[in-house]
This record gives sequence, structure tokens and C-alpha cells, in this order.
Amino acid sequence: MLLLNVSKIPPEGLSIDTPLNPGEVHLDGEEGFQLKGGSLRCHVERGDDNTVHVRGKLQAQVGLSCGRCLEPFALSLDQELDLFYLPHEKGQEQEEEDEVELSDRDVVVAYYEGDRLDLGDVIREQLYLGVPLSRLCREDCRGLCAHCGVNRNQQDCACPTEEPSLSPFASLRR
Repeated sequence: MLLLNVSKIPPEGLSIDTPLNPGEVHLDGEEGFQLKGGSLRCHVERGDDNTVHVRGKLQAQVGLSCGRCLEPFALSLDQELDLFYLPHEKGQEQEEEDEVELSDRDVVVAYYEGDRLDLGDVIREQLYLGVPLSRLCREDCRGLCAHCGVNRNQQDCACPTEEPSLSPFASLRR
């Protein structure tokens, strides 16, 4: 259901309300990122020039690993979608320059190949964009002990605290 034939989108548009599965969203076999469930509710419209406008809501549960304690946790994502797609012309060549100036249009527009728009790719991209850079199971996660490796959220360890003068960051504390 996530693979659309652009030429077959009716003039009034196409409403989509579908559950998400990892295969359709191209997340099978991803390390450290698992789709636990979710749904896509959107309206897809095709313009006269074969532009495609996707508007709606993406809700998903993703399984991640905490960046401090390495424990798995679930993160709920709830994102509004407002995306524009243009057909990629076969004659268009990729520019190979060191610096390319992007226009405002380049920032909000993406491209699709041929007559097919894979919303699975769109959803995958939006899921990755919705995940914070710092993946924490909770804000006050204490992480792992640097000496013995115990999860400090679950138990305290008897390891000595580091001597402030021995730390390479001791000068920063002043």
C-alpha cells in the first residue's frame, strides 16, 4: 500500500490510513533501530505537473538502545507530514561540484523516479529525522560505570570516584 503509482492518483487525491510494518518501511535488519508498530494517515494529491503533495500524520513506536546505559527502550514518534515530490527527469545529471548553493525549493522538495513514489522510503526518512541525536532511555539516565561496567540505573557500584587532579578535564572544573 505504500508504493504509489503517481499517474493513478485520482484528481481528488488519495487518502491513506495504513499500519506500518518494517518490510514496507525498509527497516528490516536495521541495527539499533526497530519499528515496533505505528500508522500512517495522510492524503496524497497530484498536481498538473506531476508534483505530489503528501500531507498527514505519522505515528510510530521505535525500539532504540540508550546511548548511556545501552538498555533497549521504546520511543513514541508523532509527526505531522507536509512533503512535496517532483519527478526526477532522466536527462538530469547529478552535478559534481564541491559547493552547491541550495534554493528554498531544494530544501522542501524531494524527487521520485519514474511513475512510482515509495512512501516507505518517505516514512523511513521521517522516522530517522524524528529520533533525537542523543538517544536516552530517560533524561536522568546514569549510564554505565566506567570501571566495572555495571548499569548505574539498576545498582550502585563500589568503584572509587576518579581523583579530580588525575582527570584530563580537571582544569575545566575551575
